Amino acid sequence: MKVTFFFRPKMRGVHSIETLFGNLFNQFPRDIEKEVYICTHKWKRFHSYLKARKYQGEVNHITGDIHQIALFLNRGKTILTIHDIGRWERDLKGWKKRLFKLLWLDLPLRSATIVTTISEFTKSKLVQECGIAADKIRVIHNPATIDFNYAPGAFNAESPTILQIGSGAQKNLNRLIEAVKGTPFRLLLIRRPDAAIEFKLQSLNIPYEWHSNLSRQEVYECYKKCDLIFFASEYEGFGVPILEANAVGRPVVTSNLASMPEVAGKSAILVNPYDVQEIRDALFKLKEKEQYRVQLIQEGIENLKRFSPEKTAQAYYELYQEIKQTN
Repeated sequence: MKVTFFFRPKMRGVHSIETLFGNLFNQFPRDIEKEVYICTHKWKRFHSYLKARKYQGEVNHITGDIHQIALFLNRGKTILTIHDIGRWERDLKGWKKRLFKLLWLDLPLRSATIVTTISEFTKSKLVQECGIAADKIRVIHNPATIDFNYAPGAFNAESPTILQIGSGAQKNLNRLIEAVKGTPFRLLLIRRPDAAIEFKLQSLNIPYEWHSNLSRQEVYECYKKCDLIFFASEYEGFGVPILEANAVGRPVVTSNLASMPEVAGKSAILVNPYDVQEIRDALFKLKEKEQYRVQLIQEGIENLKRFSPEKTAQAYYELYQEIKQTN
């Protein structure tokens, strides 16, 4: 069975979807013949959509972000994976929002044979906002990382280092800064450069390290260096850093909304991401309560079992077989 995987253009420092499916490729049965098609960037992208028609397989799988390519592929054998709709919900307004929804959601959703989402949260959003039938959408969770190994380390109770990963306002860094100002916490940031935030950190005398455009190995080293993870975003379609923290063996503070409780299970402290005091209290709870930290780390190890690459690969494989058999 030939399956063609359609990927967004390569972007420096952005590789979550590529890593996800790269890990799954090794888990698929041998009877899958994989072909990878990578779209070109910016003004050449429309041309690459047209060209993509020549590379279709018995099953086409659009892996994320480039939803519009579904309009150019066979309607009867195309799977569209939607990770989240945060950009449409949060970042756009007016006619741009309406046009984006038409081209990025409404038309591609109609063109795809089956839509998959990575969380029940994203599925519910698509049903609510786009009017798509719930039975057309299958939830297949992202797998846990396989390239980050468990790496226990001594917790620095005097001055714990908090890892915050990801750019964008929804990542909630400004409230984290408010929560740690005047405390012994240190910040380890993986995100795009931002002069305004750096100025704020320096003005408040908050010790920090700032990294961007890291390789996967360098990101892993940051996880090992930190004492705990802050991932209390305002919005997430899934939340891979939660599982990465579980894999490395670090306690997590995450949000009590969107997809994050679904992903974290019992392996994290859930907080209201809009409440600075609640964030601060959670950080100090991890700082001061060793047994609680140990408990969360153990829960994280158990949590990973729900997201094994084998389970995710099998779910996709069964979906590929279903589409092939109907054609």
